[in-house]
Amino acid sequence: MVRHYTQLELITISKLPPTTVKRWLEYFSYFVAATRQGDQVLYPYETLKLLKRISELRAERYHLSTIVRLLIEDGFPMYGKEDKKELQPPPPMEIISAEPKKPDRQQLLVASLAALADELNRIADHLNHLKVQ
Repeated sequence: MVRHYTQLELITISKLPPTTVKRWLEYFSYFVAATRQGDQVLYPYETLKLLKRISELRAERYHLSTIVRLLIEDGFPMYGKEDKKELQPPPPMEIISAEPKKPDRQQLLVASLAALADELNRIADHLNHLKVQ
């Protein structure tokens, strides 16, 4: 089973300021496969890689919208709302050994493009909101 981390653990391990981690987790939410376990949000190990890469790009003075494009180019997966779910207990062993059905390439592409379109709309709304203020 994949190890999941709380937000506090992400902050501690990444050594980034708490407000920065919280802001990035929200802003780059389509790159984060967060799951809920009761009232707690848990993040997979890949989230640490994501935060590290964002930190590197910010150190190079890239704008947040450019970072989104670079993360996509770097191959970071994007997740939609349907991918974020309750963390379930591990399935029985006979189910684990069954070969999972793989979605075809076209389905993955369509899902990725839909997620990208949603993220671009969210960024545009956010930028419009900033202009109003």
